[in-house]
Amino acid sequence: MKALVLLSGGLDSAIASKIVLEQGIEVEALNFTTPFIQQNDLTSLTDELDIKLHVVALLEDYLEVVKCPKHGYGSNMNPCIDCRILMLRKAKGHMDEVGASFIVTGEVLGQRPMSQHKDALRTIDRESDMEGLVLRPLSAKFLPPTSVEMRGWVDREKLLSIRGRSRREQIALASSYKITNYSCPSGGCLLTDPGFSRRLRDLLD
Repeated sequence: MKALVLLSGGLDSAIASKIVLEQGIEVEALNFTTPFIQQNDLTSLTDELDIKLHVVALLEDYLEVVKCPKHGYGSNMNPCIDCRILMLRKAKGHMDEVGASFIVTGEVLGQRPMSQHKDALRTIDRESDMEGLVLRPLSAKFLPPTSVEMRGWVDREKLLSIRGRSRREQIALASSYKITNYSCPSGGCLLTDPGFSRRLRDLLD
């Protein structure tokens, strides 16, 4: 059994990887780059987790999403729901290439107001044609069981019940798992920056 984890380099996706690895499942990592997200070197993290890394650039498709997102923008020019749908669609295409049976993400329920509430997660899974095949280990016990859990591929009892914006539980888990090579949440996507968004909006208008 193999899973494909969407690895950003941050703490949440690193912990999600570790949780699945500890259930005896082989994991490979997929990292998406875009023109608006600072690219970190994930080699140290993937070496620490002992998983293979694939890096894919999102360009034309991503720019179309930024210009005209079906589900609108967040507080600035961030089309978070459409962005996640695109990433999962692309990840689905890589599953066959690596022999993965399901996708793992580090999403935490309630951490991001636009894209990480239950309705948004359902929409993302449905519109990416990935219903039941996206495992979110950090918040799994707050979410309906996925096909991954119901088929017994992973033990739901060993998944977590984290929600909200506090990082306390994740930091404690990182310590217990001895994960050290993750990036801090500062920086992130330029599309959430008000000044950058104003300039981009002027450019697109």
